[in-house]
Amino acid sequence: MRVDHTSVPRLAGAAPPAVDPAGRSYAVIAVGAAARPVADCWLAGLASRADRPPVWSAHVDRLDGTVLAAFEERLRAATVGWRLMLAGPEADVMRLRAMAVRAGAVPAEIREHVTEAGRRRIHCAHCRAITEAVVGVGGTVECRGCGLTLRCRRHFSRRLAAYLGVEAS
Repeated sequence: MRVDHTSVPRLAGAAPPAVDPAGRSYAVIAVGAAARPVADCWLAGLASRADRPPVWSAHVDRLDGTVLAAFEERLRAATVGWRLMLAGPEADVMRLRAMAVRAGAVPAEIREHVTEAGRRRIHCAHCRAITEAVVGVGGTVECRGCGLTLRCRRHFSRRLAAYLGVEAS
């Protein structure tokens, strides 16, 4: 079956985006070792600017409650001209992006670079739980909420930062 249209993000394998020069302040988050060089490049570019904009940055091995709380604090402090730069695994980058958009950021203020796309967040259409797993589009995973075997569909919700999971049978 040929798919002409999909909402699956096409981020993995692309070159890292450039820093948005229109920003007046920045938040740079790198998740995982592969994201560190990308974020370091962004930070070096920002440090070399003549106007030296304010920058908040975090390099973390994985997202956890502490990192998410610090990020939410940054989102609350964001003002006009704020830019968000994200690098890391698809599941983490898209989760942080969704949080930023829910907090009022517009997509044009966000730059993202995906370092790997193996781990995905799957939204169960039956119980609405989110299950994280290493699964390809079309693959199956057990829902952590209701226990159903879900098929990971080609529908990606940017709002939920998750792929649609439907009963596999």
